[in-house]
Amino acid sequence: MTKKGNNTIGALVIILVAFIIVGFFSYSMLKNGETAGYFYKDAESVAQPLYDKIMALSEEAYPKTPEEVVSLFTDVNKLLYGDKIKDTSIVPAILEKQRILLSDNLVAKNSLEDQTESVLASIENLKSNEVKVTSVDIKPTVYDQKNNKKAYVKVDTKDSLFQTYYQVYYLELEGDKWKITGWYNTDENYNIT
Repeated sequence: MTKKGNNTIGALVIILVAFIIVGFFSYSMLKNGETAGYFYKDAESVAQPLYDKIMALSEEAYPKTPEEVVSLFTDVNKLLYGDKIKDTSIVPAILEKQRILLSDNLVAKNSLEDQTESVLASIENLKSNEVKVTSVDIKPTVYDQKNNKKAYVKVDTKDSLFQTYYQVYYLELEGDKWKITGWYNTDENYNIT
């Protein structure tokens, strides 16, 4: 074979290897999803599964019980306020999913834009104060004795400053889905403060 033929084959091999490398990196990025780079590296192993679970929420894949609804709602809070998100441009998409869990009345009272602005300010405030949600404990559902279409769920949230916050989430059946109608901060005995 001539020297010119060897050079052409060599150039083709180099181009082929470059395409394989580019293809491998492209596949790796697609496999990691569109969220690659949105989470802090040290939180990615926790953040990605939470994000995937939240983004899988739909009217068709809706939680069955009040406890499951509140659990998914607080998963969003763990993701947002747990100092896991590096790029906050994904916050509106996360909030859109969380809003599926809210009653029509709550959604109507609070626009996505207002909620996003408030949540971003809260995230920034917590980061600047080096505070993050570390755990959430959800208590069993309690159904209203007078109306079985109403329920409430108690939640304890702990932060990195070892403070515990207590909330009660109220839910009602809208059609066949339990929706959050509101929540209150309470004392440790779940009395509204």
